[in-house]
Amino acid sequence: MPTAQQALRICLLASLMLAIAAIQSVEAKPQSADFSATSVPILINDFELVSVPPPPNYPKGQTAQPNQQTKKTPPTSDEPELPSVQARRLMDFFAATMVETLQKGGYTARRARSASPPKGALLRGVFAEPDEKNRIRRTLLGGTSINPKFFLYVGIFNLARPDQPLYQLAAEQPGGSQFGPVITLNTFIPLAKYELDKNPTEEDVRKICSQIATSLTALLAANPSAFAQ
Repeated sequence: MPTAQQALRICLLASLMLAIAAIQSVEAKPQSADFSATSVPILINDFELVSVPPPPNYPKGQTAQPNQQTKKTPPTSDEPELPSVQARRLMDFFAATMVETLQKGGYTARRARSASPPKGALLRGVFAEPDEKNRIRRTLLGGTSINPKFFLYVGIFNLARPDQPLYQLAAEQPGGSQFGPVITLNTFIPLAKYELDKNPTEEDVRKICSQIATSLTALLAANPSAFAQ
């Protein structure tokens, strides 16, 4: 049996070893106490919305371009616009609202139209809807689909690994012009689905952008070592 003095020495030695191990563990792990999610630069890609092509005789100057000044509200069903114009305006409105929402939350956010920073997060999205067989199809605005709503799938990408796809086209594609192509979503990235009317109101868009911003903040806060500068 060890003496009391020997037992004390053993306890002190064990305590010292535990302290050393704790210090090494702390040093081995990146410190995230000072990490702020809003320190991560955010880029927003246009959320993909495909439309039927305009008539062959339609003037090219009448179609909307990404850099044109857009209205402050999304398109409505009673506006006499081509589906391509409505799609362009809705994509622009979502992107502008997403940037505004994130900037109000303290982020440095912009649309992804120039060189990307080496670190940060990228938001990509695609508008889709289910067909009669419940397959996910890219929305074809102006097609013959009778669905009153569509889905918006939004993925969050790490700019340190920017090559991951949001979705892939299915190997076999059915014919017809009612929907866009069948797609397979990438389940290996943080991905969320939002449902909205095909003629969303400004409030609808702002609500979804707020939900996306909340999900983004939670993801960044939970993975500081992946996104920290």
